[in-house]
Amino acid sequence: MNAGNPIKTPCEVKIYRPEHYEGLVKMYDAFRPKGEFQGMPPRNRATRIQWIDNLVAGGENALAWLEDRVIGHVAIIPDFSKLDAEYLIFVSQDNRGMGVGKKLTSKILQRAGQLALTKIWLTVDAYNFRGIKLYKRFGFQFSQEHCSASERTMILSL
Repeated sequence: MNAGNPIKTPCEVKIYRPEHYEGLVKMYDAFRPKGEFQGMPPRNRATRIQWIDNLVAGGENALAWLEDRVIGHVAIIPDFSKLDAEYLIFVSQDNRGMGVGKKLTSKILQRAGQLALTKIWLTVDAYNFRGIKLYKRFGFQFSQEHCSASERTMILSL
């Protein structure tokens, strides 16, 4: 699962643990812009907290840390009956284009393999060229299902 270029940010990626919760909330409180794609992350703080709670309760999560703060979050939401999972990733604006997404994606795909999942899927804004480039590096391919002028679905077979 090597996706090319070397990592440019000396961040550390860790699988989420409950003691990381406050750092995750702080990242999303500072995240800009909120609610731009599919309403995520939610703009309203109470809704955002519930969204975070749902992600950590129902998914497998990893965080990118730079010193003592969270700068990125990736999650997969498994459906074990289908052996697939939805993929979501967010990297703080000041740390984009520095390899953080690559490190997060690599970590969560390793976790997906440990869970014996066979497919990961995501929905991406059709104009999120940076994200699409990252996903393609890991082998995600566009699906003809569930696409529109503004959104595309991408699938990775594991």
